[in-house]
Amino acid sequence: MLTVRRIYLYLVAAISLIGLTWAVIGLARLILSEGIGQGQIIGLASALAIIIVGLPIYVFHWLMAQRLAGQAEAERGALIRRLYFYAIMGAGAAPIVSNIYRLVDNGLLALLGGTRLPYYPYDLTSGEHLAALLIWSVVWLYTWRQVQADDRWLEAQAAADGSIMHQGVRRLYRLALSLAGLVMIGWGAIGLLQTLLSLASTFPLSTAVANLSAKLLVGGAVWVSQWSLLQRTFFSADPGEERSVLRKLYLYLAVFVFSTLAISSAALLLARLIELALGGEPSGEPLLSQLSDPLSLIVVGGLFWAYHWRVLQQDARQAPEGPRQAGVRRIYIYLVAAMGLLVLVTGVGGLLSQLVDLLTTPATIGFAYYREQVALFAAMTIVGLPVWFVPWRPAQGLALTFPDEAGGTGAAEERRSTVRKIYLYFFVLVAALGFFGSVGWFVFHILTALLGADLPDDFSTQVLDALVIALLAAGVWLYHWFAIRQDGRLEQQDQARRLSDISVVVIDGEEGKLGQSILQHLRHDLPGLQLQSIGVTPQAATAMAGQPFSAAVQPIIRQADYIIGSWHALTAQEVAPAITTSNAVKLVAPLPAQNWVWAGVRPHSPDYYARQAVTGVKQALAGEEIKPGGELDWSTLLIILGGSLLFLIISGSLIALIGSLL
Repeated sequence: MLTVRRIYLYLVAAISLIGLTWAVIGLARLILSEGIGQGQIIGLASALAIIIVGLPIYVFHWLMAQRLAGQAEAERGALIRRLYFYAIMGAGAAPIVSNIYRLVDNGLLALLGGTRLPYYPYDLTSGEHLAALLIWSVVWLYTWRQVQADDRWLEAQAAADGSIMHQGVRRLYRLALSLAGLVMIGWGAIGLLQTLLSLASTFPLSTAVANLSAKLLVGGAVWVSQWSLLQRTFFSADPGEERSVLRKLYLYLAVFVFSTLAISSAALLLARLIELALGGEPSGEPLLSQLSDPLSLIVVGGLFWAYHWRVLQQDARQAPEGPRQAGVRRIYIYLVAAMGLLVLVTGVGGLLSQLVDLLTTPATIGFAYYREQVALFAAMTIVGLPVWFVPWRPAQGLALTFPDEAGGTGAAEERRSTVRKIYLYFFVLVAALGFFGSVGWFVFHILTALLGADLPDDFSTQVLDALVIALLAAGVWLYHWFAIRQDGRLEQQDQARRLSDISVVVIDGEEGKLGQSILQHLRHDLPGLQLQSIGVTPQAATAMAGQPFSAAVQPIIRQADYIIGSWHALTAQEVAPAITTSNAVKLVAPLPAQNWVWAGVRPHSPDYYARQAVTGVKQALAGEEIKPGGELDWSTLLIILGGSLLFLIISGSLIALIGSLL
């Protein structure tokens, strides 16, 4: 009920405050632009109606939230309260930055002699922009003071959990503003370079320079102000910032986007240069003007790519990489490798297809007909090879490290990573579909010819094109299938070496059903472990084919690496002293007992607890934190969602490009 009440209070307060703020801005702009006259009755009435209705609603709900926060400590440290503050600050930051940009743009237009565009929001006066800026600044500053007050309260209360949670929300807010500023910088810098290189525009040069320079200046101020705070926090050895998954996600996203921007533009530039080198007809425009778009993208993309990659290297030297941060890095590496391989295979396939067309078409057509396509596919091949090879080589080299070599633990993590498996099986699947499709097409036409149908006129060309696709698909399939098999063999060797020295003792009482299930799953999932089963009762010992508990088995318990059992078996009077003196990792199944209830733990079957225990052993052997299997926290879900969306966007764009080319 408390959470529902919080959501209600802060949601209504947020909606009413945002509506009220914009109504006040609308009223101020109306008075500044046209005054209060007969023709403005509708606009005046609308703004006043929102203010009259919205103000008491906001005041009531906000005062109620403040009163509750003063009465109950849990309210002031609640996540929903912090989300409310940063949502309001985010809603205010957008119009604040936008109106600052408009004011700077107006100033540069006046300085350079440009003209304002005759439509909204460019046609607003500086006074109207200033009104929105001042009103939203008041709201932002008031909200920020509330955040500061809550921070001081958290420090005074030493509320570590709440402080970490609030720092995460603040980090998300700053990263969002940093990303917005980065987008403005990129947009302004690319447009300004394009304008200066092409020396031509659909509107006066001074207007374009003013607009783009304003984006560059305001975006730069936003990015520098927020990113410098994040950097200062990181280099102060703040553990939350050092372990932040959001920071790594932001950095790798920036590296991926800017590298894609620079590399794709380099491919287009290279394609045009190759076309000219092959005898293509130059355009009537100056060469610099023709190449202004790719050159601008290469310069801006390359600079920000290099900067964010350097920050990642600094981060690695400052703090060791956590498991989830390593997951973000793997997503980036395999995403870039996948993009590079798709471009490389498309380029090679396109070149071979053009070669087939040249050999099988009439001589009257000539090479000039294929020049543009040859240049494009050659550029894709040249660019795609390093884009795939540079990230793939170290990842593959790490995965192929033998268990007894240095770095074996990192190699095992690389081979087991879900991202690597998705990458390998994706290309195995795509290559198999390509091979089956091309071979199936060939068999279909052969069968139709044998059955009496006429073959198409360009049958030889189509056969050779299908052969090219089949050979490429077979090569990709074989390479990645071999990589999968290598991973499997090395994983088996690594597991056999590690498990042979691991001792696991399974202890159960009563009928031994839990112990039976645990032993079954351990033998199936982790063959090679040294398993010892001990029954507290004769029935359990018989069911597990183990030893009954006695003084003779106590040394086995003390020397075990892992002990698994139900809580009532491990805490039995005769067993507890041996369990207590053992240094083994103990995995306890919370089985219910008469008049005993595990608070906050949902009851499950013995087989479920057996599977969770085996999962815990696997995690411990892999050097991971032992936690319930099958549960994902919000940051992991965010990483998976972000990586999946990026992969789908890039894959869809490449598929669309390939389809338009072929």
